Amino acid sequence: MQMRILAVMCAGAAMLTWHGAALGQGCEVDPERVEALDLAALELELSEQVALYFDLADWQAECGDTARARSAYETARTLIASADRVEGAWAHGLINEARLEMAQGRFDRAREILDEAYAVLEEAGAVRARDFLYLMETALSVETAASGAGTAHSLEGAQAELAVLRARIAREDEEALTRDPGAGADADHVIVPVFYGTNRVRTGSEDPNAFYGVTAAPLDLGVVTVSVPRNREVGSIPRRRDYPGDLDQYRADYFILERVEPFADDYAFTRALGTAMDASERRELLVFIHGFNSDFRGAAERAAQLAVDLEIDGVPALYSWPSRASLLGYLADGREVNDANIRDLVDYLYLLMNGANADRIHIVAHSMGNRFLARALDQLAETYPNPPEPLFDQVVWASPDVDAEEFMDLLPRIDHLASGMTLYASSRDRALLLSRRINGGNARAGDSSPPYPVVVAGLSTVDTTAAGGRGLGHSDYAGPAMDDFRALIWLSLSPEERCILHTNTGELGQFYAVAPQTGGHCEPDVFKYSITALRRGGDGEPMELLQSAAALSGTAIAGRLDDVRQLIARLTGG
Repeated sequence: MQMRILAVMCAGAAMLTWHGAALGQGCEVDPERVEALDLAALELELSEQVALYFDLADWQAECGDTARARSAYETARTLIASADRVEGAWAHGLINEARLEMAQGRFDRAREILDEAYAVLEEAGAVRARDFLYLMETALSVETAASGAGTAHSLEGAQAELAVLRARIAREDEEALTRDPGAGADADHVIVPVFYGTNRVRTGSEDPNAFYGVTAAPLDLGVVTVSVPRNREVGSIPRRRDYPGDLDQYRADYFILERVEPFADDYAFTRALGTAMDASERRELLVFIHGFNSDFRGAAERAAQLAVDLEIDGVPALYSWPSRASLLGYLADGREVNDANIRDLVDYLYLLMNGANADRIHIVAHSMGNRFLARALDQLAETYPNPPEPLFDQVVWASPDVDAEEFMDLLPRIDHLASGMTLYASSRDRALLLSRRINGGNARAGDSSPPYPVVVAGLSTVDTTAAGGRGLGHSDYAGPAMDDFRALIWLSLSPEERCILHTNTGELGQFYAVAPQTGGHCEPDVFKYSITALRRGGDGEPMELLQSAAALSGTAIAGRLDDVRQLIARLTGG
């Protein structure tokens, strides 16, 4: 099975070499950049491979290469046949294949593929009317086109079925909009409202997962409500591509977007934001900027995950730019880092700074999102060359897909804007290694491979290589290195105070490294219990904080209370 998948992926890389536009270049060929890609190195899961081949087929169909589109669709269906569990989202790709056959006048073949798509939806457990809308709309299109060719099966029947389906959708949408997502909430999940600004276009769909698309539009403001399961690994985002049936059955196990509610204007946004902030004690604002290959849903889920795992006492906020949400859209995503979108991000940051009334504002940018943040902070630095106090508390550059030399040139111009700036980098970040090849071999700021990591005055550089080892190694900050991240956000501890770090020296100077198994000058568990006690214990005395720490895990810290006591005393100056 693995050998067959590897062969499939290598074939995919070959197809991309032929078609540069698969990376978002339109229908022109750009061989030099595309030949650098080695998608096999990404070790994609089966579901990601299916999505990739459907994306490739859709692009080839749009560019008029019918033969190669059919080949890619065939590869996707072959992968689906080998899957242990079918995902309802795969039906969308099959429906697009049916549309291709319809355009070629192959109506019987289009009907056969639609039957396959229907079977996929049923096998995935789809029961909501909206799950079948695209299929039924396509079925009507097929019969309408076939009618013009004199070969329609039942045009009137398709029209009637679609009308019934749309009536069901209207009823289901009304029920969803009037439902209170917080009602009946229990210990297995938590409801997180994420305030957002986005340059994505509204699709017209009321489905929260499809509310915003992948193309650019004027800045839109709103709040997205996310259900987050409590019983999961820190940093993880368990999710399904679709949630057929009653959503309540999934809340304990998966992230779910409950609803998306845009605001009419800036005033409505800041009023709601201020009300949410007033309900907190610490008045913390965590702003997240997502990276490449992310849709609105994924960005909202990550923002909610960070808010829960960091125990933010305040409000999480999100800036979502119009990423194509496709592995094939890297170059297109990069072109979104433009003047118009940067102006919108700057305006959004101003809105948050002035409207949230927060005591502490943290910004976390991931991957390509760091390009947006870098340019936005550069503009803010021109407006605030000497602010009386920093505009932000902590700015975190997580796996930045930014040219390393440009990043080092930028930092001296902007480091005065925050109380602290931290870079999380890794030499095992395979996404950045791929980016480096696409970008002509230019090193990325998030890659710690020699002669890097980046080291520059005003920046604390943390190498997370030792904390990686799973997946692409592109989100270590949100999982394996979470205890260090928490210490930074919760307590603004310097790298020297974060004793799970050890110092290292590279060609550019001294940096720090996470050692999650052994720690640095203290044991990882002792550090975790100590910072958690300090966070949850508030302003209590050290003994009270110790009792809070011990309560976190029962007897797990028995025998190490003295170590925790000493570390708390050191961190608090007691």
